[in-house]
Amino acid sequence: MCDSTWTPPKLGSPVWLGISAKDVARAEAFYTEVFSWSFQASPRKPEESEVDAKTRLVDWNPDVKLGGGIVPRPDGDDPTGLPAAGPGGIVLYWLVEDLTKTAETIERAGGRMIGSKEPIKEGANGLYRFFEDTEGNVGAVYQMVSNK
Repeated sequence: MCDSTWTPPKLGSPVWLGISAKDVARAEAFYTEVFSWSFQASPRKPEESEVDAKTRLVDWNPDVKLGGGIVPRPDGDDPTGLPAAGPGGIVLYWLVEDLTKTAETIERAGGRMIGSKEPIKEGANGLYRFFEDTEGNVGAVYQMVSNK
């Protein structure tokens, strides 16, 4: 999502659009054809995160301030909570100041945290967790490590 040079937008802004895919190359071809998006390889190494290393990043205009990519998602349960490809497979990540407090707020409001009980590391600069809202929609909350 971010590197050490990224300037985050206002808290509560969408910061990442994750598209779950069983076949990353096929999904990349689809979004290139439909929206004329271009993609680039993730800078992550497999030893940092095998999933991040296989993610194809959308190369949007930097003024958009929204990252995104096609994320490989095999069949079966995913320990992070990432939804399977198919209905509901596109996830918007919201920038928050504190994952723990936001998780408490989500649950107090009738939603629930799903997947990993601990925040998931995103490189050296961020943490995230998935949640389900009161209607069953899945989203994610993202915290910059420097904001802890």
